[in-house]
Amino acid sequence: MKKIEEYTPNELATLATIIGIVIASKLNINQQNLVGNFLDGVGQTIFIIAAQLQNIQPQAGNQGGDNANDNSNSINMDLQKQIDELKASIKKFQDDMNS
Repeated sequence: MKKIEEYTPNELATLATIIGIVIASKLNINQQNLVGNFLDGVGQTIFIIAAQLQNIQPQAGNQGGDNANDNSNSINMDLQKQIDELKASIKKFQDDMNS
């Protein structure tokens, strides 16, 4: 079985959806609300911890700024490529709809 870090974003979203449906199908509406709110609270706690760790890390790692900039540039280029691909897909979809 893969570690959670090895799943793609789409695989994780699919897995979360399947798990949510399976859990909800075994609970009544009150139990669904309780479990959903509990898991949401757990998630929020994880987000708070991760955000604070991110906040603290740059302060400790300011000496290696060039490496961080290179990494940011690489990420930005990847994101721009994905945006361009999405724009092309949307344009093709719109063209197909207008045909």
